[in-house]
Amino acid sequence: MITTNEINELIEVVGRHAEKYPLAQPCDAVKLIYQSEFLGGHMIKSAEQSLLRLTEEFRQVEKSPGAELFEYIGNGVVRVNLAALDIEKYPLEALNRDFCESANLRRGSMEDFAAKLKVLVSKFSRFGFGFSAKELEDYLEKYREAGYPAVSHSEAYRLAYKPAYRVVIKKLPQKLHFPY
Repeated sequence: MITTNEINELIEVVGRHAEKYPLAQPCDAVKLIYQSEFLGGHMIKSAEQSLLRLTEEFRQVEKSPGAELFEYIGNGVVRVNLAALDIEKYPLEALNRDFCESANLRRGSMEDFAAKLKVLVSKFSRFGFGFSAKELEDYLEKYREAGYPAVSHSEAYRLAYKPAYRVVIKKLPQKLHFPY
């Protein structure tokens, strides 16, 4: 069962993301909540494969040194933005270690995740998304029927924001300063 503090944090985080990413679609809002609950463990077959995938993605990402390195997504979790990553300060091996360790430390709860999706629906009017409550409800109906799988960002989100990140528990990269 999620607490009042968790609900308030969720409302704040989702509202901030709706404002920052106006082209987000229902799946992008769901992905945000999914990642804050379950992190990225669904992406990890082995630490070695994860590092190879991270290295290749980092090589291809357009660097943006002025971008935010960390984006808080709630529940003590951050997205580490590969476009802003300085591998001298946070080597890919360390990021991959933190990514894998985070996935192992946090399993998440389907009950809490479902409760958070209910908050997303009930507080929808507060967020200012560019999609309607009906679009969200229609998406969630199909999503529930599919068994709440991990989802990808929408094409609109990918094209506009070029997401490239790893999800970690914010306390793991101990030498780095989190602004949250």
